[in-house]
Amino acid sequence: MDSSLFTHPITKGIPHKNYLPAGTGLVLEGGGTRGFFSAGVFEAFMEEGIMFPYIVSVSAGSANAFSYVSGQPRRGRLIVEKYVGDKKYVSYRNLFKYRSLFGYDFIFGTIPNKHVFWDRDNFNNTDIRFLIGAINCNTGKTVWFEKHELSNNFIESVASCSVPLVARIVRHRGLELLDGGVSDPIPIEKSIADGNKFHVVVLTRNQGFLQEAMRHSGIVKLVYRNYPNLVNAIVSRHEVYNKQLALCEQLVREGRAIIIRPQLPLTVGRSTRDTEKLLALYDEGHDEGRKAIKNILK
Repeated sequence: MDSSLFTHPITKGIPHKNYLPAGTGLVLEGGGTRGFFSAGVFEAFMEEGIMFPYIVSVSAGSANAFSYVSGQPRRGRLIVEKYVGDKKYVSYRNLFKYRSLFGYDFIFGTIPNKHVFWDRDNFNNTDIRFLIGAINCNTGKTVWFEKHELSNNFIESVASCSVPLVARIVRHRGLELLDGGVSDPIPIEKSIADGNKFHVVVLTRNQGFLQEAMRHSGIVKLVYRNYPNLVNAIVSRHEVYNKQLALCEQLVREGRAIIIRPQLPLTVGRSTRDTEKLLALYDEGHDEGRKAIKNILK
């Protein structure tokens, strides 16, 4: 596709020159618009040409990884500058009008097809294993989609980003799917199960954060009364999150992982549209990514 036809005709993807060794996994947490911290981290990786042989992602972690795998520096930052502040990106208007807080048609359709060029060819040609996780509403377990299985309309990432209560269930390949961050909020166990020996974990919360139990579980039980396994997964998510976080920190102590996370107190929530705050978070991610590169290359 001719990138000059786009509102912002950024360059095509740059091939990654420095592939890390097999057995090295990149593990990505979600977090809605907090995920632009991760996009900043990827910016630093792209500046050094660094690519991981294995990336496992859920929710916003998957969405922001597309620009990284396609090798397009500054694409994520440009989206923050020009489009995240738009009500079509995230707003209660979307929730009332389309039953989804985030405007997935705008995010995954309009932006990459009309406004900010995404290099699908370079994405497809990047020889890595890239997984996106979504929760199967009927089983309460994570379904993993491989890079070669991904659809042209990003539906697997839409499913992975679809937060319960503020997004519709996504029906795809005979499955009913929602946010992968429910069942695998920090998918470190998947990275281990797939044989990786060293893990770079990108989190979108400050050190010391622990997930608390959901206060309004009654609403979840009512809305998803036909999906008891989904209800159990949502209600117990805090336990899974804290367990996976503890595992990541244990691996760091053992020298088998690095955690990259925001260091400044967060001023951004899951659905923040404040461009200035989001750009600051993006730039912090870039700085933290650069600091981590020497340790990663070791």
